[in-house]
Amino acid sequence: MQRIFSIGMAVFLTILSFDAAAQCKVFVKGTCIPVLTPYIHDGSYQAAIMSQGEEAEVYKTLFAGQQYRLYVCVEQIIPEVEFIVSDIHRNILFDSRKNGNIRQWDFRSDASQQIKVTVRIPEPKGSKPGSRVEGCVGVFFGLKEM
Repeated sequence: MQRIFSIGMAVFLTILSFDAAAQCKVFVKGTCIPVLTPYIHDGSYQAAIMSQGEEAEVYKTLFAGQQYRLYVCVEQIIPEVEFIVSDIHRNILFDSRKNGNIRQWDFRSDASQQIKVTVRIPEPKGSKPGSRVEGCVGVFFGLKEM
């Protein structure tokens, strides 16, 4: 009986996580992509359910001479998000914390290169165990037509 309950609970949690991922996908496609305008979405996105105190990395290849918009989209339930863009040599190209915690960055790539975007949801000071908020976070790139 215990084994059946454990299997049932595992199946339930798996279904629940698929449902959360599906809701995240709907959120990012409907809410986040329009913010890229007048840039054209490059067709890919990275999105996940994250909670306060977590960090994720996204890698992107940029091409010389292209104008880009990087947008970090989060559900309203998440109060704050930070992101840092660095090159392969770990040189910081942009830090949202030093720019008013904005969620987008428009830039031109002078060289073809790979970048890393580190997205972090800070843990609130004085938070109680079990009080972390979680929600959908997406990282999007748009290209500006020349």
